[in-house]
Amino acid sequence: MAHEIDTTTGTAAVFAAGTAPWHGLGRVVADAVGSAHAIDLAGLGWRVEQWPVSAVAPDGWGTVAARSVVANVRADTKAVLGVVGRTYKPFQNAEAFAFADAVVGEGKARYESAGSLRGGRRVWLLLKLPGEVRAGPDDVVKPYLLVHNTFDGSGCLRAVLTGVRVVCQNTLTLALGTARGEGVTVRHRGDLAGRVEDARRTLGLADRRLAAFGREVEVLRGVPMAGGRLDRYFDGLLPPAGPDAGEKERHNRLRTLDRLHANFGNDLNGLPGVRGTLWAAFNAVSEWADHDRRPRGATDLARRENRLEGVWFGAANAAKQAAWRAALELAGLN
Repeated sequence: MAHEIDTTTGTAAVFAAGTAPWHGLGRVVADAVGSAHAIDLAGLGWRVEQWPVSAVAPDGWGTVAARSVVANVRADTKAVLGVVGRTYKPFQNAEAFAFADAVVGEGKARYESAGSLRGGRRVWLLLKLPGEVRAGPDDVVKPYLLVHNTFDGSGCLRAVLTGVRVVCQNTLTLALGTARGEGVTVRHRGDLAGRVEDARRTLGLADRRLAAFGREVEVLRGVPMAGGRLDRYFDGLLPPAGPDAGEKERHNRLRTLDRLHANFGNDLNGLPGVRGTLWAAFNAVSEWADHDRRPRGATDLARRENRLEGVWFGAANAAKQAAWRAALELAGLN
């Protein structure tokens, strides 16, 4: 359970009509839903309690209280999600949904996806925002607000703007101009509700960021990838194979380059206004990062979970961010 998407209380994710569950996780529902329905559908009605921690002597001598830390325990399963400092305050799932509702606006928040990973250690909420970017007649990028919370002590609660390219479900975190482009970050201390106004101000930049993103895409669509430019773009995104590189490393690098070139020429990147451009080249990388990379995991569910986590928070996201920065630089925008 600790390494698979959480199904302790039922389905772990919900999705809107007409879209397949993300990488096979969860199930399709009729439509985007409000927070109360999303909590129920995603099985997120549980709470986290904080229990005292003791160290047990290996020789059977006894136990010693660890007074500086507590255990975050999932109340329904009694699973220990993490050991944290005494000042750590867990933001309950209901609080995270209430925070997202308040940030987006009363009655406006509609959830297309929600669920928990690693037995409840990580929880995500995905809300559709108004507007879209058209990169061509048949190429649409839709904006979402992604709220991510942890109970294992590994990170803060975060809310970030995320774009999803509809034709292939590729994602890209859209920086809002904050430090490192991380959107809103709330440490596990104090009052989460008290950060709503700050979040509204920061995420209020979403409309402007989406408009700027649309202008950037338009510029990328106007850059042809000819005369060796495509090779240089792809090659610069991968670690160089130095003189001491082994045969496996060289083979993997060449295989990745072949995959990127194949993605660049596929139907998804051959749409009108997209074919042969820097926008198509970036999406070739994004498609590889989101869908072609081989995630680790002992089971199919574990691999799917690791893929989802990488797409939003891990190596896949980092690869897409690097590719986006390189594309902007190539287009003279960075």
